Amino acid sequence: MGNTAAKQEESSEKEDVVEYLDEHPIFLSDYIDRNPHLLDNYVVNNVDEATVSNWLEKVQKPPPTEVLQTLRIDYLKEKNCTQHHTDKYMHKDLVIRRADYFALDLCFKNRTYRPAKDKILLEFAVGNSKGAQGTLFRIPVKDSLQGSQWSCMIVNENETAKKITVQVNVPPDAIIGRYKLTVEVTSILADGPKTERKAKPDVIVICNPFKPADVCFMEKETERNEYVLSDTGIIYFGQYYRIGGKKWLFGQFEEGILDIALKLLREDSRVKKNPVKSLKQRSSPAYCSRILSAMVNCVDDKGVLYGRWDGEYSDGVRPTTWNGSVKILKQWNETKMQPVKYGQCWVFSGILTTVLRALGIPARSVTNFQSAHDVEFNMTIDKFVDENGDEADFETGDSIWNFHVWNEGYFRRPDLPKGYDGWQAVDATPQEESSGIYQCGPAPVKAIKNGEIFIGSDTNFLFGEVNADRLTWKINQDQEVEALIKREMRHVGRAISTKAVGTNEREDLTEHYKYPEDSVEERAAFDRAYAHAKKTWYHEKLDTIEKEEDIKINIKSVGDVVNGKTVTVVIEVKNDTTVDKTAAMSIVLKTMLHNDQQKAFLKRIKYEKQIKAGKAETQSIELPFSEYGRHLVDNAVIRVVTTARVKETDNFYVNSFDVQVESPDCIAIECDDQLKRSSYNNVKVTIKNPLPVTLTKAVFSLDGSGFSGKEIKIKDPIPPKESYTYTAEVYVYRSGTVTLMVDFDAVEIMNIKAEKDVTVVE
Repeated sequence: MGNTAAKQEESSEKEDVVEYLDEHPIFLSDYIDRNPHLLDNYVVNNVDEATVSNWLEKVQKPPPTEVLQTLRIDYLKEKNCTQHHTDKYMHKDLVIRRADYFALDLCFKNRTYRPAKDKILLEFAVGNSKGAQGTLFRIPVKDSLQGSQWSCMIVNENETAKKITVQVNVPPDAIIGRYKLTVEVTSILADGPKTERKAKPDVIVICNPFKPADVCFMEKETERNEYVLSDTGIIYFGQYYRIGGKKWLFGQFEEGILDIALKLLREDSRVKKNPVKSLKQRSSPAYCSRILSAMVNCVDDKGVLYGRWDGEYSDGVRPTTWNGSVKILKQWNETKMQPVKYGQCWVFSGILTTVLRALGIPARSVTNFQSAHDVEFNMTIDKFVDENGDEADFETGDSIWNFHVWNEGYFRRPDLPKGYDGWQAVDATPQEESSGIYQCGPAPVKAIKNGEIFIGSDTNFLFGEVNADRLTWKINQDQEVEALIKREMRHVGRAISTKAVGTNEREDLTEHYKYPEDSVEERAAFDRAYAHAKKTWYHEKLDTIEKEEDIKINIKSVGDVVNGKTVTVVIEVKNDTTVDKTAAMSIVLKTMLHNDQQKAFLKRIKYEKQIKAGKAETQSIELPFSEYGRHLVDNAVIRVVTTARVKETDNFYVNSFDVQVESPDCIAIECDDQLKRSSYNNVKVTIKNPLPVTLTKAVFSLDGSGFSGKEIKIKDPIPPKESYTYTAEVYVYRSGTVTLMVDFDAVEIMNIKAEKDVTVVE
């Protein structure tokens, strides 16, 4: 019985081995090397004499008289790039994605390949590490592949053409970067072995969202098409109640952009301190995205973009002028890494989307409206008003931006506990230092939603941006904090937006970042974050909030608010009590930068009004273009701040509202519905002056995917209601759908955009 059981167990083990090798044929060669008797037995029992004679003849041929010489390598670019979804890259080198194999034809110069006498090895070296361990990969050509590591196998021999076809497997954790390829051939000659090495053109390896083994894998094809392969998109701006969107040319496949993305990974100061360690870390998209978030801005290194928010751009380009990333990245590269002037958050985000997608990391631009900038990391935005109801400078630099744009990259997080895979927030706009450098992320969006700021990667700052409470404090004439007069828990983090997959519609991501306002889960997330936040001394007075009276201030704009027209604002003050109240009103209007900084004071209106019990009083204010036009900056915001001091109680109330002044629709683009590739095409652009004043120093900027942009300066002034037309010759070098984008700026008006999709044919 014992022998029978042993035989059954042995048979079962053999079946398991056979089944495993059937499912994993790449391990067959290693298995035979470990068990050579199996091959011997198979040959003796199953192979005929003629076959054996043929094998012996090949082995017993006299040794070659010269080493096998490599003539060239055919990178089979069309085949490989199609397979790896890299055919859109305008690049002279082969661009492939890791976690997959690619094919090469090795063509020989002097004779055919003889397996028994010639040993071929492919050497891939990444970076300038001079062969440091983990950066140099010597891969012998075998008869099988191993998916988890660099490996190579022969798949075809063509003696007539003196070439062999090999497949090279790139592991899923391969370092992202440029690899120098060397072909090493060792031939056994009559006087012993001889080796020849030939360096060949480089191969560039990027991430692979198309294969499950890569941490960047994205399951849905529609999402890969949007977040990896699409080279244009929409970035949102404006106000949460009136959201605007601007087309952006990411251009990750344009000539030179991939090389610039790799250059950014090399030029970070931390990389230069420890190049080998940093090089190995480039296998992680989390590491790459953090480095890029620092290098897209120029604060700490020779980064790409100079940020400026004061409205003064005379020595550079106004942030609103840019239509895409390509011009900016190329200018930075061509000027030997001189920072490009100027950018704001949407420009930083557009560039970061470009370089992430160029490296194969799925990415998108995300806009957060009413975005908090929590300087103290205490999870609140603290504002202070004095006894007159005016906002006062006091200790903190907290602010709430009309909108702020950052990025998300999509990848798994093996460096964190389970549960944090998926979208990761990363931000290149220099707001606050992280580990002594202006960088931000990648922070798991799931951790942000749950207030788990202890997870690191700047989750604390990003939580504050979307879910901080807004606190208004009263201070006395001695600059002492007396009490909390207002706590707003729904003010921050509105209408978080990105472009929807496959359409030009907006997708709302708010529920990804926060639970529904006032829900138990949302308050629990805030309490969790607040418990781990830095503590501020005046927060000891959080429980001293003054008793609210039922006086409500509501502010709204009336009708279409378009630049060049009169802006009308209505302020309503409502008394919900049963007692008449007398209110001293103060209304201030000022133009604002979108980062919550005042640009220009416009006017102040003061009056006193009795408000009957249960009634409301309204005040209408008209602001003609002559009063606001020359003071508008960047994204054209007018802030209306209203305070009401109730004489009977000496309590006062404050509210503010940002009026978004829209750009008029005054540009037309005309061209043929079909443009010809590799030729010049006429595009006509017409601007009609929408303002009651003359436009001076006007400039058109014309950009688009698949052609070189143009800047057209208009010498002559454009009088009111007059038009100006310019015809540009555009050379298009890519077929398919092309988006033409035009920006128009003048001294008197800016940020006028237009776009048109056209088809390019051969």
